Amino acid sequence: MNPPSYLIIGCGHFGSGAAEKLLKRNPRSKIKMVDKKKGPLQRISHLPVETALCDGRLFLNRSLSKRPLFDYIIPAVPFHLAFELILSQLKPLGGKRGKVPNLTGLPNPMRGKGGDLYASLADFLCPEDCPEPPRHCTVTREKRGKPLYKILEDLRGPFESKVIRSKQLGLGVGGYLFKDLLNMVREIKKAAASDRLILISTACRCHSVTSALSF
Repeated sequence: MNPPSYLIIGCGHFGSGAAEKLLKRNPRSKIKMVDKKKGPLQRISHLPVETALCDGRLFLNRSLSKRPLFDYIIPAVPFHLAFELILSQLKPLGGKRGKVPNLTGLPNPMRGKGGDLYASLADFLCPEDCPEPPRHCTVTREKRGKPLYKILEDLRGPFESKVIRSKQLGLGVGGYLFKDLLNMVREIKKAAASDRLILISTACRCHSVTSALSF
C-alpha cells in the first residue's frame, strides 16, 4: 500500500508543525511543502520533504490541470485557500467574490477582514494537539452536538451551501481530500449560469471559514 501524500501550503509555524507530526506518525509519508518565501523553506530543510518556492494559490491552480498528485491538501496560510482556488477557476465564467450574508445558527461567528465568516464551537483557544474526538470536547469535556461541517451543510436560505470537510490527519493537523476540491470546482462550473449566491465553506467538526461566490 502506498504511503499517504500531502500538499502543505505555507511553511510557517503551523505548516512545519504539520509536516513534523505527519512524518512522526508515518515516516514514509510523501510531503510537498510550498511557500512564496525562501526563509520558511530553508527552516524546514532538515525534514525529508519536497519543497517549492511559489505562491501557494498559483501552485495549487497549476496542479488542478493534472491528475491528483496528492491525497490531501493542508492549508497553513492566513486566507481561505480552497475558496481562492475556486474563485480563480470560476473568474473566466463570470465568478466573483460575493458578500457572505448574516447566517443564523452558527456558533461564535466572527467576520474576517476580507468579509469571510469564521465560526467555532469553541469560545476559547484550542490546544494545537487536539485529537478532535467525536463525542466530547477535550478541554471542557462537554458532549458534542452536531458537527460544524454538518451545520453548514444543512443551512437553508437564498443561497446554496457547499462544504469541503477538513479531516483529522494527525494531532492538531487538518486537511481535505484533493479530489473533494476537484469535484467542487467541477460542480460549481456546471452551475455557473445560475445567479444564486454560492457559499463555500471549509470546515471540520469544530471550526469553519465561509466565503461567497456570485455570478
